[in-house]
Amino acid sequence: MPKYIYTAKTTPQNIIQGEIEAESEQEAANKLHQMGYFPISVENHELSLDKLGVRRLWKIPRKELVLFSSQLATLVSSGVNILNSLRIISEQLPNKYLRAVIDDVSAKIKDGKSLSESLSAHPRIFSDLYTSMIHSGETSGSLDKILKRLAEYMEKEEEFRNSVRTALTYPLFIFIVGTGTVVILLTFVIPRLVTMFSDMGQILPLPTKILISISAFLSNYWWGILAVIIISVFLFRRMSSTPQGKISFDHFKLQLPILGNIVLKTEIARMMRILSLLLSSGIPIVSSLDVAISVMGNQILKEEVRKFKDQIAQGMGFAACLKDSPFFSAFITNIVTVGEETGTMETSLLRIADDYEKEIDTYLKTLTRMLEPVIILVMGVVVGFIVLSMLLPIFQMNLIVR
Repeated sequence: MPKYIYTAKTTPQNIIQGEIEAESEQEAANKLHQMGYFPISVENHELSLDKLGVRRLWKIPRKELVLFSSQLATLVSSGVNILNSLRIISEQLPNKYLRAVIDDVSAKIKDGKSLSESLSAHPRIFSDLYTSMIHSGETSGSLDKILKRLAEYMEKEEEFRNSVRTALTYPLFIFIVGTGTVVILLTFVIPRLVTMFSDMGQILPLPTKILISISAFLSNYWWGILAVIIISVFLFRRMSSTPQGKISFDHFKLQLPILGNIVLKTEIARMMRILSLLLSSGIPIVSSLDVAISVMGNQILKEEVRKFKDQIAQGMGFAACLKDSPFFSAFITNIVTVGEETGTMETSLLRIADDYEKEIDTYLKTLTRMLEPVIILVMGVVVGFIVLSMLLPIFQMNLIVR
């Protein structure tokens, strides 16, 4: 049985705190009344950790949310009511925090709230898209189908994210290893050789002088370089957290060669998949755009979609809105036009999302194939310069001896 932490008055001047077991907040409050207490606050024991900031340390993996949605869909479609379904799932969960959240959702449902309202109390876990879909399922009586669609959507999105991570992992690994090798050579190996070069008492070649100067700078001023990096990252994060900073940075990302196109198509693919999911669930286009805006990452595209919402509310077609926008290609406009005319809008939007995701995957694979040899070549040139600079004085000494 869930535990609740309460604050209550025993007399007008005496306030006490304690812990009580109950099925819901309302039942806990009723028990306190029966004990002669006047409850001030009643909170779920697990979730009261929020006050200590512990909640921020917890992350719910997407695969666990996918599994939760799939299990809930199966139980609901089998005729098990929501409360029993949540209880069964909660008992099987290894993640203590997600279990506490589901117990809290159950308690809120017992207090008379709907499933969508109860889930919306945890926006860090259940997004606007998730709660809007659940509300649609509750309204239409097709909650099990909605849950299955949500699970499929989250699974598809996770597959796409994993493909992006996989494509970028190897080039990043090569870059980190190469950079680390160069830093170690310059800060630890070269200083030990400088003494040997000084003892030679001869004029050092220009590449060796340059290398020694770089090594001395890194050895003497590494703290300054580290401070500049930390301050730069701090200032960047501070600026990018402001509304104007976000807009400027998102605009900059869209202007980047090659990468800008990938960012744009990633946002559009996500938007189209969300709209397809919402429209197929019976949510109107204007409400669907509201949800899509809330989950989009790029501020420039958010503003553009807000314009679409206003134009559609005034009677304009979705395809016509896309046609007037510089961010959406003729390919998208034509497919949406066909979808509007044939009444298969959700299918058309899903096709756009699938095509763009395949395109992005191809772009990333091509980009990583190009990056790998470039990074290896650059690192090879740098390491080759270091090795050559260290060997040149030795060659000169051999020539003098001969």
